[in-house]
Amino acid sequence: MLGSRFKGFYADKLAPKNLLVTSWRMVLFISSLAILVIYSAHKVDQKVIRISKLNEELKDLRSRHIDMRTRLMSLSKPSKVAEEVEKLGLYESLDAPFKIQEKDK
Repeated sequence: MLGSRFKGFYADKLAPKNLLVTSWRMVLFISSLAILVIYSAHKVDQKVIRISKLNEELKDLRSRHIDMRTRLMSLSKPSKVAEEVEKLGLYESLDAPFKIQEKDK
């Protein structure tokens, strides 16, 4: 039923006027717009994917930064430093530090 209506519409309205031939500029314009819309949608999808990847990389870098900062804090504790330099033969001084003062001339 719908097919016969479409064939009748085409035979009665479009075919005698040869609409596609007479309005080739409009068809070309609409085709160009369709291609432009498809291209821009593709570019938007690419950017969304890139943003997603960069966000994942940012999360990874943040977690690595926090991990490194935690390890640095652990390694810079005085007890840990003393333990590490003991392997090199250095020991903590048992004497208290003293201040050297210069006499005026």
